[in-house]
Amino acid sequence: MGIDWIVGWFFTFFGLLGNTWIIFIIAKRRRLQTTTNWFILSLAVADLGVTYGYFPASMICNVLVDTCNNGLRLIFANFFSEVSVTCLIAMIGERYIAIVHSLRYIHYLTTSRAVTVITICWAFPFLLAIFRLMVYLGSGEDLIAETPVFAFIHIMLFLFLPTIFLFAAHLHILLIARKLSREMKVLLKQVRFNVAANSVKIMEVRNVGLKTSTVRLVTVLVIICMAFYGIDIHLSICFYFNLCDESYYETVAAEMLLLTNSTLNPLVYAFLKE
Repeated sequence: MGIDWIVGWFFTFFGLLGNTWIIFIIAKRRRLQTTTNWFILSLAVADLGVTYGYFPASMICNVLVDTCNNGLRLIFANFFSEVSVTCLIAMIGERYIAIVHSLRYIHYLTTSRAVTVITICWAFPFLLAIFRLMVYLGSGEDLIAETPVFAFIHIMLFLFLPTIFLFAAHLHILLIARKLSREMKVLLKQVRFNVAANSVKIMEVRNVGLKTSTVRLVTVLVIICMAFYGIDIHLSICFYFNLCDESYYETVAAEMLLLTNSTLNPLVYAFLKE
């Protein structure tokens, strides 16, 4: 058992535990069943599938079962990976609107619109999975839909565009957080010239805006996501277009980053919603 299996099972354990906990808490407590939390719940379910689809499913497929169809396992894993990407983008979009356009948030993101967005996040990858399954059952090949057109669509929709959107949205949020921090420093300076009673009241708003710890935590997640997307884009170009050789270490790194991302996703955005 190599170091990749040890690290992989470490993140798998905490990914299964963390995502299951998020799902259980939101499903059990009615007061937590808000529009924001529906996005968190959808992301947690997708990441639970991602976490299960790699090391646990691989162990069941290769160790505990005599005959196992590894192609179907890969279709299952790819489906949840793509759902996780679309749900993450939806979550970022929801938080972006809540932070940047807070006064218009209720108007923009009604319950029906949230349900529609979440449905699309699952429906599109599901249709791709059905397409993969049909081609796989018809040809018996492990890797299906290897045409350049499919490769281009897959790389653009699930790798390149999410990377650009993730970077741009997070950068804008960071700029807003920095602006709020400066405004708070100016406000707290003015407190010194006010009477004690007014000073106490103003001090209570020190936590308005994004907490520094939350911003740093989300920044770490964004870096992990972008590292994964960058490696996966390179691996996809190598695989689909035969322009380079796939590195074993790159493949392992991509899997580790994906599991890390799936472990941290719901927890980070559960904090961010505050």
